[in-house]
Amino acid sequence: MHNKSIYKLLLLIGTIALLTSCDKDFNQIGSEVIGDDHFGLIKDDSQTVLAYNIATGQVETSNQPINSLGYYNNPFFGKTKASVVTQVLLDTVNPTIGTNPTVTKVELSLPYFSRLISRDATSGDSTYELDSIQGFNVVNDKKVFNKIKLSIYENNYTLRDLDASLNFLDVQRYYSGETSVFDTYKNPIRLNDDSNLSQNDEFIYSSAEIKTYKTVDGAQVVDTRSVPGMRIKLRNDFFQNKLFGTGAAGKLFNNSIFKDYFRGLYFKVDASPASPNQGSMSLLNFKQGKIIVTYNITVTSSSGVVSTKERKFAISLGGNSVNLLENDYSNEYNSGLASNSNATTGAYNLFPKGGEGSMSIIKLFGDQDVRGYSSTGTPTVGPNGIPDELDDLRNPSDGKKILVNEANLTFYVDKDKMTGAAEPNRIYLYDLNNHRPIIDYYTDYSVSQNSKNNKFVFGGLIEKDAATSAYNKRGIKYKIRLTNHMINLISKDSTNVRLGLVVTESIGIASNSKLRSATSVTNPFNKYPTAAIYNPLGTVLFGNNIPSTDPNYAKRLKLEIYYTKPN
Repeated sequence: MHNKSIYKLLLLIGTIALLTSCDKDFNQIGSEVIGDDHFGLIKDDSQTVLAYNIATGQVETSNQPINSLGYYNNPFFGKTKASVVTQVLLDTVNPTIGTNPTVTKVELSLPYFSRLISRDATSGDSTYELDSIQGFNVVNDKKVFNKIKLSIYENNYTLRDLDASLNFLDVQRYYSGETSVFDTYKNPIRLNDDSNLSQNDEFIYSSAEIKTYKTVDGAQVVDTRSVPGMRIKLRNDFFQNKLFGTGAAGKLFNNSIFKDYFRGLYFKVDASPASPNQGSMSLLNFKQGKIIVTYNITVTSSSGVVSTKERKFAISLGGNSVNLLENDYSNEYNSGLASNSNATTGAYNLFPKGGEGSMSIIKLFGDQDVRGYSSTGTPTVGPNGIPDELDDLRNPSDGKKILVNEANLTFYVDKDKMTGAAEPNRIYLYDLNNHRPIIDYYTDYSVSQNSKNNKFVFGGLIEKDAATSAYNKRGIKYKIRLTNHMINLISKDSTNVRLGLVVTESIGIASNSKLRSATSVTNPFNKYPTAAIYNPLGTVLFGNNIPSTDPNYAKRLKLEIYYTKPN
């Protein structure tokens, strides 16, 4: 009897699993179809889509995982300067310094995002390509980045952990538009004042491998190799006084004391005199930065011989940070936002722009709501809080419920407006009402060698033309799948939330940051996707409100639903 019961239980579990699998397989038919052949499915692209723009205003940029640093002049959007303020932390607290410390060298290092291209088997030299940097010319099919003016100062403004105005019950937030505050409190002495202009006024992002050398048998040989990154010489006298001067007594005991004493560094960027109209902008992880202070101490041997000994002192770019953004946006972008912000008619163009920029709001099925349906499917008069188009899909006139196989939103690039402009690799569609991803994001486990291209079934990745050079390829469109979202709307009566469209730098980051003007009439939302903040790029897309006589009418934003009906 016991064995028969186990057999029956296993048979029941197997049957349930088979039915569940069949149901899942049916609902996913079409969602894995990448091409345009939908095998006889019914296509419906007649539903209303309203899409319009809003400016974000200042965005929270405190403690971002990635920061922008540089100056970039986008041919359509205009100019942006991105600076960074970061705290510093002792690698070793309460260190033993030694006698008569004298600073001989101070070097700041910060790696860039890069990938290895090749390594020479004879010399051991490596060739790298930099990633996540905009603003370059192509010379012999290689990127040559434009110069910027980089000034590093001591920051004297306290970056607090908790907000005093909220009785220290919430974290302290800092915003993109607070440049004037940190300018006021910076120490005016420029720390990177080396006579080599590549260290400051003509700073340039370089893909060269970083090598140090040592002397062996009278010859210079490579000692260490490092990936491309920033190597900046800082003033010896500043660190001599800051770390070993009379005012430093007791300040190195722990990092709480040290952070209040040495409040960090301010990386301030301007246009370089050598490249005033176009610079470059990089994404950087400042927490990987390090300051190495090399100093000598006096050592007396047991026999009374006095000599010097070299030591090193390490400081990390850790703790709180703020990304400061200064924008001089173009008249075309500003006027485009103003004329494409009508929530009733929708927009001709959409302008998702990262940083302190703009986003698009999308409403599926329009606003018309003059009728509804009873629980038995009988039409009723009067609004019911659900757009009529969605009501009709839920209650088809022939009584046959539709089975959604795939649903997409396709956004075509306005190539004329984006001529010569760098294009974001990806856009991101999310539930704006609840500030979270839509279900298709969560149910997509597809992965790529490049993590930025993960969740490629959910989509949003740019599709480019077939230009000969990779650097000349231009964007055609972005496609986002919302199949499961549509299934929930039509078959499960889910709420028809507004959707937000932004650029993204990392599809794996779905967290949000605050907007400073969250209570304004034009932007009633108080959060913004974090990964959109540290993507400095933007794109111009075609919206829904394009006249039928317009040559770009076929590129208007449409919702495509592919479905079947039972016999």
